[in-house]
Amino acid sequence: GIERCLQQKPVYPSCRKSERTRLTDAVCSEIDYWLEENARRRLKRLHKQCLKRQDIHRVLIEKGYDISYSSVCKYIQRRNEAKTRKPKEAFIKQYYEPGQECEFDWGEVKLYIDGKLTTFTMAVFALCHSEGRWAYLFRHQDNLAFMESHRNFFHDVHGVPHTMVYDNMKVAVILKPDGKQPTDSLTRMCTFYGFNFRFCNARAGWEKGHVERSVDYVRGRAFTTRINFDSVEAAQQWLSRICEGINRETGSVATGRKPEALRRDIDAMLHFPGDFGCFDMITCSVDKQSTICVKGCHYSVPDCLVGQSVTVQLYSERLNIYDTDHKKVAGHERSYDKGSWHFDINHYLDTLIRKPGALKGSVALKQMPQKMQDLFRVHYVDNGKDFLGLLKYCQQKGHDYDDILKAVKIIRMRGARHINTDQIKVALETMNAGPITFSEEQRTEAFLEIEMGSEDVLSQLDAVMCGNGSYNTGRMDI
Repeated sequence: GIERCLQQKPVYPSCRKSERTRLTDAVCSEIDYWLEENARRRLKRLHKQCLKRQDIHRVLIEKGYDISYSSVCKYIQRRNEAKTRKPKEAFIKQYYEPGQECEFDWGEVKLYIDGKLTTFTMAVFALCHSEGRWAYLFRHQDNLAFMESHRNFFHDVHGVPHTMVYDNMKVAVILKPDGKQPTDSLTRMCTFYGFNFRFCNARAGWEKGHVERSVDYVRGRAFTTRINFDSVEAAQQWLSRICEGINRETGSVATGRKPEALRRDIDAMLHFPGDFGCFDMITCSVDKQSTICVKGCHYSVPDCLVGQSVTVQLYSERLNIYDTDHKKVAGHERSYDKGSWHFDINHYLDTLIRKPGALKGSVALKQMPQKMQDLFRVHYVDNGKDFLGLLKYCQQKGHDYDDILKAVKIIRMRGARHINTDQIKVALETMNAGPITFSEEQRTEAFLEIEMGSEDVLSQLDAVMCGNGSYNTGRMDI
């Protein structure tokens, strides 16, 4: 018996129950009353007139209760914890058939574009079967970005998942008393691509847990070590390259068979019908400065359209302008700086030719590429009419600014110091010209005699230039 007694471990009570001597039921009822009164006042927007813990303790002391401030704080804390304590939930792991479901969500990214801090919306797609991820950058979280992101995703995978899963985002769902309804943008895409959709319940992020994790994962992989880019296109190319690397990963147990699962996903998708035309159609009037105003920004159009109406196809990063005959007359990169003005000097050539003095101080000239401004400043600053004639000639012949600069480079390589419009025209015409060929009928005896004489003259000139011979004029027959 003694050995058994010595082998038993001492047993202590798990918790000591002590009677509350100060925090009585009456004190608890008084504290509960003022906490409920605070809740009623908050509903009436009287937040600044709610009682703090010090106030509740002061009221108890004034009513004759002998209790410390720390006891009041501990009671309120226990009461709040009991109210917010929720039982932990169990989640059921799901199996997804290949190509059946794809989840979509938005994320926010801040990047430096050409030195300027800009906030972007990142559209992220996650395939449920293979965990394949794709992401795209947009300026805003609007209908155009919503449609263009889907068009880009379906184009990249060359297929369409059977079901797209969304949360209660405004671009996808309209909340009505009788239930949830899809937006016009979502309805148009469903009709064109043929996929179904499913909306998650409110505040139920686990119903699309693939994309919820994917937003943070893609953002961390792409835009933590690098946040500076020269342009939005460069940032999108970097993001696409990161997503391609993520989809090829096979270095862990979770990603060991990812490429095979991704192929099964893509093979089981719906047929890809082609690219969806996602844009907004807007009708605008051309003002006296030959510009239209779209979303607070001004864009130039040809000066012959002043006073007329034009149709604008508005994309997320670009806009195309059409006249009443549905002919494209202008195109601009879309700007999100409200109040900004964007000019193309080619839209004002007819007006500037009549008023060449307005060229030097025009905003259209200031918005030309810097090298074109340098060309004007060095060679045309006192002869703006010739510069406008050059631009008009290039407009008619289909030459762009790059062609003009290439022609100027060729002229400078030939040793010319001063450049004029005629030299540039000749260089443009001969820049892409191929070698001249002659048929056998054209190669007569007179032709061969001229050809031999030309070769002889060229050889003599080459000898003179190199200092290896004399200039014999007696042999020049032409």
